[in-house]
Amino acid sequence: MRLTTTTTAAIIILAVLLIAACTPQQQPPSPLQPPQTTAECSSNSGCGVGGCSGQVCTTKGKASGLITTCEYKAEYACLNLTSCGCVEGKCQWAGTAELEKCLQQSKDKETVY
Repeated sequence: MRLTTTTTAAIIILAVLLIAACTPQQQPPSPLQPPQTTAECSSNSGCGVGGCSGQVCTTKGKASGLITTCEYKAEYACLNLTSCGCVEGKCQWAGTAELEKCLQQSKDKETVY
């Protein structure tokens, strides 16, 4: 018995479908259980500032050895109006109205390399 190209293709497709059907499917998270996430920090003391211009808020461990390009953007001065800290398990700059206003005003200023 000789198989045609069409028959061979049909067998391959059937085999792929059977394998896919046998692969265990990941169960969606239960609405009663919150999704598990790993926080990078639990307090402000776990965060630090890094980068050539002090523009990166990250974990203390990453901040000490962080290497970035060395340019100075006008918005970096705005970071003096806020602090780097732990917000909802993530190291980030604290958002304030004063910071947002400063960032808007600095948008058109030149970057210095």
